[in-house]
Order: sequence, then C-alpha cells, then structure tokens
Amino acid sequence: MGIFDVFKGGKDKGEKAADAVKEQVQEQSSAGATAAESPVRSSAEASSKFTEEAASATQAAADRLMADAKITPPAPAAAPGADAAEPAAPKESARTYTVKSGDSLSAIADRELGDMGRWQELYELNKQTIGANPDMIQPGMELKLP
Repeated sequence: MGIFDVFKGGKDKGEKAADAVKEQVQEQSSAGATAAESPVRSSAEASSKFTEEAASATQAAADRLMADAKITPPAPAAAPGADAAEPAAPKESARTYTVKSGDSLSAIADRELGDMGRWQELYELNKQTIGANPDMIQPGMELKLP
C-alpha cells in the first residue's frame, strides 16, 4: 500500500460520512420534520441568524460605550439674529466665604484656595466689599471665592 492509497482511503471515509448525513436529512424530511426541528440548518438560515446576532451585539456594545463615556450633546448655537458683538455676562462664582473673627485674606486663601499667596486674587475679586485696605476685613463680610 502506497502513500497515496492512505489519502484515497480517507477520502472514501469522508464520502461515506456525507452520504450518512444526507440519508438522515432525507429520513427526517420524509418523517415530517420541519426545518425548525431539523438539527441541520441551511447556510442561508445560519448566515441570517449570525448577521442578526452580530448586529445586536454591536449595537449593545455601542450603547455601553456611549453610557460609559457619558457623552453629552453639544450646546446649541446662538440664535440667528442674536447680537454677536455683545459679550456674555461674566459668570458669578457660586462659592462664598463668610469672614470670621481673626481671619485674614492670606489665611482664607490658604484654607479655601490651598495657597496663601492667592490673597491678592481674593482681594481683587472682593475689592468693592473690602474697601481700599485689604487688612480691614470685618467679621460677617461675604467674600466671593475664585
């Protein structure tokens, strides 16, 4: 027996297996089995199911990514005809601090802003409330924080 005879024998076994499957399918169809009951799917059915499952999985992954990224829609553009030359009103700081007895601007800047050197920034922001002398802050004054 030569090497090619081995390959030929393997080919014969494959053909026999294919014939056996064909016989099973024929027996099932003659016994009244429907396509849903048949364990063998046509390639079109399998392809369609695979495509639907892949599309569903892709959409679910995209939804998860969007939720994880917390993407927000862009802000709407200014209304047509709005005066573009007029600057937007400056945002007022929401954070404030009420001066207590013994406070100084440098102590407040250190405690509230994390840098005592920012006392000048604090003074400039609150110059109308404090007055001309930054050392003259009074208990009860409401200071805006940057």
